[in-house]
Amino acid sequence: MPPSAYALIVLFAAVSLTSGIVAARIVGPRRPWAVVLPSLAAFGALYLVGHRFAIGFGPNIPLFGFQIAIVSDIAFALAAAFAVALPQRAIAGLRPSRA
Repeated sequence: MPPSAYALIVLFAAVSLTSGIVAARIVGPRRPWAVVLPSLAAFGALYLVGHRFAIGFGPNIPLFGFQIAIVSDIAFALAAAFAVALPQRAIAGLRPSRA
């Protein structure tokens, strides 16, 4: 794999982590571990949308030698992160409080 592909993977990992943090902060619960599942879902969505299905809308920009529809990729990552954060909050709310 060329070095530019690794740079793209790191960029998508950063987008996924940021999407997970945003979803966990807005939806909750606000614990450090609550970021993990939304971030993994965002990365999975980026993998499926960008690599497997090649779905995209909006402008394509050249990035690291690839044509990337970054607007749609960020939108799909955020949608996947929120789609996982909502049930995660509901499940966390079912657990008894430790207070």
